[in-house]
Amino acid sequence: MPKLRHFFAGSNSGRGFYSFFQNIIGDEAQRIYLLKGGPGTGKSRFMEDLARAVGQRGYERELFFCSSDSNSLDAVAFPELGVAIIDATKPHALDAEWPGCRDELICLGNFWSGQGLREHREEIMTKGREKQEYFASAFRYFEAARLLEENIAAKSSKEKSQSRDFLGDIFAKLDQARINYNTRGQQRHLFASALTPEGYVSHIRTLVATYEQIYILTGVPGTGRSQYLEQLASHAQRVGLDTEVFHYPLDPRKILHILIPKINLAVLTSIDLDPLAYIPGIPVDFGVGSVSTSTNVDQRLLRELFDFGFQALRKAQQAHSQVEGYYRDQMDFQALNTYREQVLQEILSL
Repeated sequence: MPKLRHFFAGSNSGRGFYSFFQNIIGDEAQRIYLLKGGPGTGKSRFMEDLARAVGQRGYERELFFCSSDSNSLDAVAFPELGVAIIDATKPHALDAEWPGCRDELICLGNFWSGQGLREHREEIMTKGREKQEYFASAFRYFEAARLLEENIAAKSSKEKSQSRDFLGDIFAKLDQARINYNTRGQQRHLFASALTPEGYVSHIRTLVATYEQIYILTGVPGTGRSQYLEQLASHAQRVGLDTEVFHYPLDPRKILHILIPKINLAVLTSIDLDPLAYIPGIPVDFGVGSVSTSTNVDQRLLRELFDFGFQALRKAQQAHSQVEGYYRDQMDFQALNTYREQVLQEILSL
């Protein structure tokens, strides 16, 4: 079976919607298809069907799921073919950087009845505004959660742990794998997990399924795990090793996991939302920090803020689903399917 990998290119966060869509495929891309169209016009199904067809022909696939619906796709990429297909609509609107010679716009509006949509203009706009309000509410809850987590971190003591000394062994592994003193490794920044209407959804289990060396950093916010991962990613780059850097959905400025494919090494972070008990790895204790009654109260409040945020995302999803229905009813999916086959042949010809 060809390799199949799952990611998120963007996530809802304590800093609004945060995007790494620029890292779906690199500068070596031969063709990037940018899908434009409203909700319910079949963008996710279009990508899913193409990914299935390409996979049946033995090519590697990368699927990027949507943080507003973790069962839908935001993008697919075929690294061996140098091809990506990306949902380029709001909130991750993208424009063609190299139109024609590399980037192709696909307008799904060519397959809908504009007259039929205009007849439902008021309903569509009302539900669209309702969806925006629920997203804004979710972002406020997540922002409050992020600030509260910073408060917990500030209360945590930076204890010296014996396991910290053990981390030097990981740096030594990188030095032993040094490829070239004159070559810098590449970093690819994405999300392995996201804050979604379905809750906290993570694909890290499948991403590390074949890894031989897995370390899991344990501890509480404020014990220095993200800073250590920053140092590790920088060191890997210096010794010429490519890394996949996965960010923390609540605060995307922080690193959550690092994968170094060349040496089958993964360094992951255990958090309350995802303790990683299902992954067999070597635990590395960064210390529990200072535990007090106020800290316990903060942690309970943090869980409540996450729950409120997830509830708001679910309400946004419900409003979105109603808008999808209006568009779906006005689409000529038979014509779209015929066009999809044309795109498939074009991709395979590359």
